[in-house]
Amino acid sequence: MKCLRKCVMRQRQKPDCKIQICINKGIVCKISHEVINPVAFIILRCFILYFAVILAVRIMGKRQIGELQPSELVITILISELASMPIQDTDQPILSGILPIFTLAAIELGISLITLKSIKTRYFFYGKPIVMVYKGQIYQHEMERARVSIDDLTEAMRTSGVMKIEDIDYAILETNGNVSIISKPEKLPLTPQDMKVKPADKNEMPDNIIIDGRIIKENMPKDLSDGWLDRVLAAQGVSDPKEIFLLTRDSSGKTFIVKKEKKQREKKRHLL
Repeated sequence: MKCLRKCVMRQRQKPDCKIQICINKGIVCKISHEVINPVAFIILRCFILYFAVILAVRIMGKRQIGELQPSELVITILISELASMPIQDTDQPILSGILPIFTLAAIELGISLITLKSIKTRYFFYGKPIVMVYKGQIYQHEMERARVSIDDLTEAMRTSGVMKIEDIDYAILETNGNVSIISKPEKLPLTPQDMKVKPADKNEMPDNIIIDGRIIKENMPKDLSDGWLDRVLAAQGVSDPKEIFLLTRDSSGKTFIVKKEKKQREKKRHLL
């Protein structure tokens, strides 16, 4: 980064300590690491770049590594490289790493918005899904074009719980690299709808009341009295919520409690 610098030098009480501030159009673009301890200076730059990368990734959206599209993977690799450069070279202005990071995040966000509206653009950046197996028949040409081996296919079959290729209705290589396996209808497990049976209980997630000894007040039922939790803990012989690792309560009022394990030292004493 080339910038016209106006350096202001000031001698402090210690003769070997100098402050060098480089100004470009009124914006501070570099502060010399002679101002503070070199180790603290590196740690400070790491913190700043870490939170900058976290913010950039949050802007781009939530994706697991295995679900990244090609363009997203490229942006992720470039961001990691740009973040490491100012950390390794302390003479390099930290803005030279932060500005490109947010520029790449903005580019990825713009591409994502365009691909939502344009199918052609979506195919250009992300590609198309590839059907490798249809009705038990393997499309060898498509597998060769996608560079997917039989071992990769059988691994995806085991993950999906399918044992035989002839039981596959569709095997599709998705644009993110995952292989989706869809079994034939006659090989699918029975559901309550197939048996014309209505499930007795509703499938509802229980609320976490205590997590690692901390009471989650927003999950506490409003229709219960303040002493409800004390009574539940007393029934388990517990007086302090800090002794509970997990306590949940479902819509029917049933509670599930897991107590914290004792420390390793206490266990050894108990065995002796």
